Amino acid sequence: MKILDRYLIKHFLIPTIFCTLTLIFLVLVADIFDNLDEFIRNGVTVRQALRYYLNLIPYIYVQIIQWSSFLGILYLLTTFNFHNELTAMKVCGLEATMIVRPLVFSGFLIGIFTFLVSDQLVPPTYGIAKRIQEERIERKKDKKDRSVYHDITYYGSGNRLYYAETLDMEKKKMKDFIILWLDSSKRTRKKVMAREAVWTGDAWELKHVNEFEVSSTGRLVDQPAAFENKIFPEITETPEQFYKSAAETTLIPYRELKEYLMSLKENGLRPNLELVDLYTRLASPWNTLIVMFITFPLLAKTATRKVMAMNILACIAMVFVFHVSTAVFVALGKSGKIYPLLSAWLSNFLFGFGALFFIDQANQ
Repeated sequence: MKILDRYLIKHFLIPTIFCTLTLIFLVLVADIFDNLDEFIRNGVTVRQALRYYLNLIPYIYVQIIQWSSFLGILYLLTTFNFHNELTAMKVCGLEATMIVRPLVFSGFLIGIFTFLVSDQLVPPTYGIAKRIQEERIERKKDKKDRSVYHDITYYGSGNRLYYAETLDMEKKKMKDFIILWLDSSKRTRKKVMAREAVWTGDAWELKHVNEFEVSSTGRLVDQPAAFENKIFPEITETPEQFYKSAAETTLIPYRELKEYLMSLKENGLRPNLELVDLYTRLASPWNTLIVMFITFPLLAKTATRKVMAMNILACIAMVFVFHVSTAVFVALGKSGKIYPLLSAWLSNFLFGFGALFFIDQANQ
C-alpha cells in the first residue's frame, strides 16, 4: 500500500472510529435516561443494566455506522481542503479517483464488517437485550411466560397453513392450534382444530381434536370427527420453524431467513414484508459507501471557505434526502407497491450512480 493511501485511510478511520464510539455512547446515555425511572421502580441491578447495554451495542452500531462514516469523511475532506492538502495532491498530478480510491476501499471493508455484525452478532445479542428489557426492565412477562409467542401463522409443506394462538418454546407446546389443508387453488379442503399440540420430538401430538372435511364450494361435509388425541405423521414442521414465523426478522440470521422465505415462495406465497427485510439486510451495509460517494463530488474539489461551507450544507441535505428516499422505497416495498428487491436497492443505485456521474467535478 502506498504511503499516501495509508495516510488517507488513517485520517479517515480515526475520526470515524471516534464518531462511532461517541454516537454509541450518546445513544446509550439517552436510553439510560429514558429507562431510568423503570430501572429504579423495578429494582434493576447494575449487572443486569450492564448486560442489557452490552448486548445492545451491536444493534446500535449497525444503526449509526453510516452516520459516523459520513462525519469521518466530512472531517477528512474539510480538513484537507482547509490545509490545501487536496490542492497539493492535484498539483502532483493525482486524479480525484486516485485520491478517493483508498477511501472507497475503506468504505467497502466497513460494509462487509457491518453485514457480518448485523448477521452474526445482532440476532443473538439483540434477542438477549429484548428479553432483559421485557423481563427485568419493563416487567412485561413473568418467568414462566418468557418464551411464549402469540398469534403464530406459518405456511408449511404440503400446502398446509397453520395458526396457533400461543407457542411456548420452553415446553414445545401450542394452544388453540388450527391446520388448513389447501388445494392447488389455495382453497381449504380439510380443517383441523385442536385445543393443544405438543411436540414429541418427531411429530405433533394434538389433543381434543375436531377434524372437518370441506367441499370444493367451501362448505362442511358431514359432521366433524372428534378425537381425544391424534398424530398427523405428515406434519413434520418443528417448533423452531414456527418460532421463526413469530420472531422479528432482526433476530434471524440472513441464511435462515432466506431458507424460510424460500419455503414460503415454493408453496405459492410471497411475503412482501419479510422479503423487503431480507433484501434490506444486504443493501443497508452499503449505505456507508453510498454516503461517501455523495460526499466526494462536493467536498473533494478545491474551493474557498465560503463555498466549502455551502458544499457541506449541500452534502448534509443530500445525505438526508438519501435516507428519506431509502425509507420511502422500503415502505413502498412492504406495502406491495414495488418489488421487494427494487425497494431495498433502488435508493442505493440512484444516489450511487448519480454521485459517480459527478465525480469528475472533484478534479476542479
